Amino acid sequence: MSYQPDFIVIGGGVNGLTAACYLLKEGFSTLVIERQPEIGGAAITREITLPGFQHDVFATSINIWRASNIQRELELEKYGYKEIDPEPIASTPFKNGNAITIFHDLQKTLKSFAKVSQKDAKSFEQIYKFYQDSKSILLGGMSMPPLAYSELTKILEESDTGLEFLQFSFMSARDWLEENFEAEESKAFLALWGSNHVPLSPEDAGSALLILIFIGLLQEKGVGIPIGGIRTLVNSLREFILKHGGNIITNMEVTQILIEQGRAIGVKTSEGRVIHTKKGIMADVEPKSLFLKMIPDSALDQDFRKKVERFRFSKVTQVMIHAALDDWLDYKLDEVKMAGIVQIGESLDEISKAYNSCLIGEIPLNPFMTIDNTTCYDLSRAPPNKHILWDFVRAPAFIKGKPWDEENKERFADICIEKLEDYARNIKKIVLKKELSYHHRISKH
Repeated sequence: MSYQPDFIVIGGGVNGLTAACYLLKEGFSTLVIERQPEIGGAAITREITLPGFQHDVFATSINIWRASNIQRELELEKYGYKEIDPEPIASTPFKNGNAITIFHDLQKTLKSFAKVSQKDAKSFEQIYKFYQDSKSILLGGMSMPPLAYSELTKILEESDTGLEFLQFSFMSARDWLEENFEAEESKAFLALWGSNHVPLSPEDAGSALLILIFIGLLQEKGVGIPIGGIRTLVNSLREFILKHGGNIITNMEVTQILIEQGRAIGVKTSEGRVIHTKKGIMADVEPKSLFLKMIPDSALDQDFRKKVERFRFSKVTQVMIHAALDDWLDYKLDEVKMAGIVQIGESLDEISKAYNSCLIGEIPLNPFMTIDNTTCYDLSRAPPNKHILWDFVRAPAFIKGKPWDEENKERFADICIEKLEDYARNIKKIVLKKELSYHHRISKH
């Protein structure tokens, strides 16, 4: 009799692997099918510049992950996962010599804000209190099935905190920041945590909420740097799956989900292989591929199908500038040199202009960016006395409607290095080799 697991998970990204772990934890036999040669999705680590330099190609440090109980519930340390919790957590330097930095100690964070504005330090303290008061609403959905919007609204309207949160959730970052902060450095520091990590401009509704989530989590839980790269997390999930009797198949593409009497009963692969499942299927797949390609049209409600057809990818994506470095970045302040994450952007207007350039398909000439100071803490990622650069930058998904070519990749990498030189004066002298990687498909809604 052919192998027939209780569940099949389509897609071996971190979400798919995590789902498989929980299914196995509950005693269900589980098969993960991944079309790529390796699992991990965006969480992969490779030598993409020079031998010995281990770069996280896309995802790198752990932040939102820490809001969940996954690491504790799956006991991933038993399966090889290790991380470093840097101090300071994150910092943004400015050309005028100032920097705003988040430390594990809230009072030290407030002192950092107070260097640019006493008022802004008080505002940040109030906002962090609002995060703590709203945390069950903000993060509760990470451990339960999502509620319908009407149900969620009804619950929120039952308390003053819920009503305040509901009103806040529609605010743009610009409106919120200009209402609560006075120093341009404070506005820029906070705006970067919205636009740098989700494709939303400071003018988009809901962008203030993203800042609250990211900043609140950073202050409360810090950021994790996986030792050995993000693949350490992926490898620990794989080990959990294998040691609990699960199976993983790579280099296999699911082309169809088999439906019988309204129930998913199995999958068909590009090679024509059919694998049946006893209980069901979970998919770590973007919605258009899942619902418009894998599932037969006759199996879907047509109103739902139309909603999926309206789903669109953002015109703004992310690129990573990777570089092998001969030394570490010479930031002017020690708190910036040792911060786990460094974000660069001088003002709210600068961030908006760069984002809007991306929206119209133009390479931003003055981009904002995020740098992870990985090898300040994890020396295993580079040869002795060498370092790696991971520079995350917002960019257009397509340049005037055309895919990125090598000339534009090189041009944009040079623009980013030029910008970084304003803050880390030795950058041009220490780059041994650089590469740019990008993915044009980032979901908008």
